[in-house]
Parts: sequence; structure tokens; C-alpha cells
Amino acid sequence: MLALMASPQYVESDDGTLIAYRISGRGDPILLVHGSATTSADWLFVLPLLREQFTVVTMDRRGRGLSGDGPCYLIEREAEDILTVLDAMEAELLVGHSYGAMCSALAADRTHRLSKMILYEPPIGVPSGGLEPLEQLIARGDFDGALTGFLRAVGTSKEQFELIRSSPAWPSLTAVVPTLPRELRSCAAWRSPTGPIEVPTLFLRGAMTDSPFYLDGFETLASMFTNARTQLIPGQLHVAHVFAAEAFADLVIDFCGQE
Repeated sequence: MLALMASPQYVESDDGTLIAYRISGRGDPILLVHGSATTSADWLFVLPLLREQFTVVTMDRRGRGLSGDGPCYLIEREAEDILTVLDAMEAELLVGHSYGAMCSALAADRTHRLSKMILYEPPIGVPSGGLEPLEQLIARGDFDGALTGFLRAVGTSKEQFELIRSSPAWPSLTAVVPTLPRELRSCAAWRSPTGPIEVPTLFLRGAMTDSPFYLDGFETLASMFTNARTQLIPGQLHVAHVFAAEAFADLVIDFCGQE
């Protein structure tokens, strides 16, 4: 796969967990942080569109891909992982999608390194409760069923889901399904950073997105940022970086590229 062609590098996070990342391209380094139920391969379609402009860094979040995992999960550890990779690459640009956007917001609240950041639909409106069916499917080893229900619930159209389900990536997606409950619990327990977060930030949202997972509580989160704006991606839901990669990449380049 294109996103995995570069040899992995590793950095040790604050709790000793090894975090894998890959580097491709040239220019200012930009770190891309993927969401739930995937790995750094999630940026497969965006990577070739960005690496002529940036040195693109794609990390495997802990518990998936080639990264390790700690004995006790906290979303704060994910923020530390991001900061560790940013420091290793001396990067000042950060893009986070979905759960990775939540982790990125927490990281931004802990550093003055960043010069610009993009957050695409952090799922801050996920309600508490309702995890039992998902956990039961995982306990039975029905990762296909668990992933199917998850993807349909979080903002993929029927057509998009069928494309994902029939793609060669499906086995790698089902492999990380056991990490879903802990991340959904973190979403339900979410509290916005204390702020103020001064890094210029672009919030991206699919123009077709209507799920409360991404809309509820957004104003509270946005109020923590002193320099932020929101832009809609026409015709898209939660996975524009896959199904409208060129439009997504153009927004990244326009916002994070050279002045």
C-alpha cells in the first residue's frame, strides 16, 4: 500500500510505549493523525497529493498497526504520543481526523510548538451508554459485525460502506476493532480542553454531516480556540479524506502551505 511504502521509524512515548510513524515527501513536516478503526493507512489517498508540498508524517496510534500499547488506556496518553512524534520531527503542523482530532486538540492544549492545526469532525457528541451490543460482538469474535455497525453509525453512506467493505483494507480494519470500546468511552467522557488554545485552527466538516456525534458540543469546543474557523467539504460526510481526497488535500494545502 502506498501509505506504507516508507520504512517505519519509532519513538518512545512518555509511558514507554513505542509509537511507529512513517515519513514521505519534502517540505515542512506535517503530522496526520487517523481516527478509530483504522491505522496510518487511512491516509492512503491523501498522501500522494500532499507529499510534493510537505514532509508527510503518518503515525500509527497506540494499539494498532506497528505501534505498541500501554497497560492502562487514557486518551491523555494519545496526546502525549502525538507530542512525542511532533517533537521527533520538529513539526509545527498537525491534522487530526475523528478520534484523532480529539487527541490532537488535547495535544495542542499542552504545547506551544504548533503553528497551524486542522481538526476534522472530532466525535465529541458521542453519548454515554449503548456499548453493550458492540462489546458483545467483539467478545464473540464477530469483528466484521462490530465494524459494520460502527461504520454505519458514525457517518458512512451505504455506498461508501460497500466500497470499504469490498476493499483490500477490510482485514486491517477489523484487526483494530477491539480498541473501539475504549475510544467510544473516552468520547462519551470528553471534556473540552481548558484553553485558550491560540494555534490557528481550521475545523473541517462534511457538508452532508448531520450526526450529533460531531455537532453536539461543537460550540463549546470551538470557544476554547482564539483563532479558529470552520469550513464545509461539499457533498461529503465523515470520510472526505478517502472519498474526496483531492478536495481534502486542497484544503490542507491552502491552510497549512507556505504563505
